[in-house]
Amino acid sequence: MEERFTETEKMAIAHVLFNLADADFQSHKEEKECLEGCLKELEFNMKGFSPVPKNELPAQTYETLRRMSMEKKRVFSRMMTRLSRSDNHFGARERAFVMEILEMCEVPFVHR
Repeated sequence: MEERFTETEKMAIAHVLFNLADADFQSHKEEKECLEGCLKELEFNMKGFSPVPKNELPAQTYETLRRMSMEKKRVFSRMMTRLSRSDNHFGARERAFVMEILEMCEVPFVHR
């Protein structure tokens, strides 16, 4: 049975994904489309949503991400991988950001 993300988990994931999409300070059409696909997969309602700055992520999202089940963490990790690779360039800033999330939130690396 597939677990469903709580609204708090969806919000935390959305904050991370938005920051990941901007980690290299470039905006690509492919990244935007991938981000939209991930949010749709989460069934995340964007109404009233404003992503927090990267420096606020530890205080606002890390504990929520750390408490998720391993199945949810794998889904989230897969989303980060897809988004990072969507523009065909997994740059140093993106890698560093993903590694921080994986380590600080105890998320396994899922590459496919």
